[in-house]
Amino acid sequence: MAEKKEYRIKVQGQLMPVSEEIYLTYHRMKRRETYLEERDTTNGVFYYSALDTEGTNGEDVIPDLISPRVEEAVMDKLLSDKLHKCLAQLTKEELELILTLFFQNKSEHQLAAETGIPRITLHDRKTKILQTLKKLMEK
Repeated sequence: MAEKKEYRIKVQGQLMPVSEEIYLTYHRMKRRETYLEERDTTNGVFYYSALDTEGTNGEDVIPDLISPRVEEAVMDKLLSDKLHKCLAQLTKEELELILTLFFQNKSEHQLAAETGIPRITLHDRKTKILQTLKKLMEK
């Protein structure tokens, strides 16, 4: 009679008896893991986890390119504040025209149809107001 072979795998430093099926599955999995690591090494794949230290996680050094930078947020806020101050210096009619065209997203054609003012006149007024705003913003 053939002697039954014992299969063991190392779990937390101790050899544990397992079935042949578990033994084969475990070693197939370990071989696959080794193969993938070898392939990554051959292809020059780098893992940020390689930068792990006691005090830091290697993934913490990955720059966040999606979130807005603090400097840009501050500059946007400063420009926004300045624009609001400059808009406050316009006359009521000029402000209404700018608000309608840029903040309510109406076209010059739509506004001309609603007000009865020729589109060319509205365009010329808009251009003049934008030049005024540009001068105020540059101060």
